[in-house]
Amino acid sequence: MTSNPMPKAKTARLIVREIDGETLVYDMGRHAATCLNEFAAKVWRRCDGETSVAGIAAALSEDECAVWLALHRLTKSQLLMEEIALPPTMRTGKTRRQIAGQLGLGAAVAAVSSIVMTTAAHASCQANFTQCTSNSQCCSNVCFGGSGMCLPGG
Repeated sequence: MTSNPMPKAKTARLIVREIDGETLVYDMGRHAATCLNEFAAKVWRRCDGETSVAGIAAALSEDECAVWLALHRLTKSQLLMEEIALPPTMRTGKTRRQIAGQLGLGAAVAAVSSIVMTTAAHASCQANFTQCTSNSQCCSNVCFGGSGMCLPGG
């Protein structure tokens, strides 16, 4: 971990799909799915390994703290090549949600969620990102009608 990171997004062995303003990322190596809201996805796409956190914030016209919080969640979801630690100034003992709330970013930054799934061969239900026609067919019990695809549950 570095104090002045230039985050790099993981790209190998991923399936990425855009659905209704959210980005679904399935990591084939970990059998884990992550759902990124629009802001988190924009941060993730800017993680090229050459742009600093300040540079990402400037490119997105966002507060740098918001970018740090998104990077923190992306790290926990293992969507970055290296772990990114929050800077000491943000490690105040407050929760991520409390900090985001102070910035007015609760909904924007908090919407990074991941789940680990069984492979389709081990499941008696449909795995995420497979075709479906009803919720009961999906292990997550979420069949997204617009795409006809099983999606991770929330």
